[in-house]
Amino acid sequence: MLFNNDAAAATPTSRRRRALQGGGAAVALLLAVGGVLAASAASFGQELRTGEVLLPGVTVAGVEVGDSTRQAAADAVNAHLADHLDGEVTLVHDTGSWTTTPRQLGATTDLEQVLSDAFAGTMDASLTQLIATRWFGSTSQLALDVTVTRDTEAEAALVAEVAADVDLDPTEATVTWDEGAAVVTEHRDGRVVDTEELATALHEALDGARVEEATEVAVPTDVVPAELTTEAATRAGDASEAAITAALDRPVAVVFEDRTFEVTPREAGARYDGEVVIADSLAAPDRDPEVALTVTPEDLTGIVTTIAGEVDVAAASATGSYSGGRVQVAPGQVGRSVSRATTRELLATALVEGGDTVELPVEPVQPAVTSANFDTTLVVRQSDRLVELHRGGEVLRSWPVAVGTGGSPTPTGTFTVGAKRFEPTWVNPAQDRWGADLPARVGPGPDNPLGLRALNWNRVGGGDTLIRFHGTPNEDSIGEAASNGCVRMFNEDVIELYDLVPSGAMIISVG
Repeated sequence: MLFNNDAAAATPTSRRRRALQGGGAAVALLLAVGGVLAASAASFGQELRTGEVLLPGVTVAGVEVGDSTRQAAADAVNAHLADHLDGEVTLVHDTGSWTTTPRQLGATTDLEQVLSDAFAGTMDASLTQLIATRWFGSTSQLALDVTVTRDTEAEAALVAEVAADVDLDPTEATVTWDEGAAVVTEHRDGRVVDTEELATALHEALDGARVEEATEVAVPTDVVPAELTTEAATRAGDASEAAITAALDRPVAVVFEDRTFEVTPREAGARYDGEVVIADSLAAPDRDPEVALTVTPEDLTGIVTTIAGEVDVAAASATGSYSGGRVQVAPGQVGRSVSRATTRELLATALVEGGDTVELPVEPVQPAVTSANFDTTLVVRQSDRLVELHRGGEVLRSWPVAVGTGGSPTPTGTFTVGAKRFEPTWVNPAQDRWGADLPARVGPGPDNPLGLRALNWNRVGGGDTLIRFHGTPNEDSIGEAASNGCVRMFNEDVIELYDLVPSGAMIISVG
């Protein structure tokens, strides 16, 4: 049996005929036996031709078919060839198997042509050959092969089908950032069939296919590695987590004198893009990934407020009292205050850019009232119905006054001179009470309840008390407890006071 992958290949008829004719050369001398033998041989040959029977001794594909009819010879040879054509070859892989035979893959034979050539030997046999065959049992000794032609395109199609089923694209590992941690999915390597090796193995297996001997061919594959493996993704995730943790927990020292406050980006609510950090780690696995933090000054409001609360010292105003005819002053104390806006800016920059230390910016806070404020002080001695002007520790002037009545007393304590009003307009402050019978408003003039001048009393630190030093048209009340809380003075005295005392001068009112 011959194998040929080219469907056009075949054994020429002329070659087989020459073999048949050559085989009869050895019996040429038998012609001498006479006419009887010749006549009998001729009759024998006619019977072979008429019955389409092959000469004795003919073999096709190793099968003895002499004395057989054409159909019987075809059946015998086909049965023999079936052992090869129907032999199963199975391609095997973990993912499946594919079973085929040469016949299923389009293998064909030239048996019909070979049988035609064999019968041509019967038809063309010479008288000498017929005599030798008839009387002496001699044969043509014609041995013909059958060529099996396989369909290489069908074989290639099967290889392609197997490759399509077995080939597997690799799955890359992934690493993402979710809720403060790296999340890794595993990779899967791919595979690809070595189609050239498989085609060769299939070809060889088909050559040796036999019905009684099932053949298996392992499908050869090569690994297609994933570009990003689980190990590499895990390393990148771990490196990213470590870098982000280090960045968030890196302390910045906020220093004031011998005190230190540590602040970390995590405490400040720093923001970052974990995906960007992972991408940097994947791009440069041999170095620590960079972590870009975002911290704004506004993020640090609470932290800076807490620090400032421990550093700030409120200023203490100087206080004054009247004792022994003199103004006694207890000096104030300068305070300190953290510059919150500046601290937030400096700290935000250090947290983001990697600074180690921030010097806490602290500003002095002057007291609202200092000892200097008491250089000019008005002392209201209510029980003596007298107001004194103290300056530089000395009493420069004093004036008689009227103070508030029992129902509307003049307040005691420390105050400051607020607005100074020249020829003021009086506005009725109690139209529903003691001012019910008085006009709502009185302009400047001799009948104005405030007289010719008025000096407001303010609370220390700000705020009008509605108490005034002022003149009065009711001069008979001077020296009495007669007002609704204000300190009345003669018009000429209040004018003098107006000119001597600046706004901001201190007032000490004693009972």
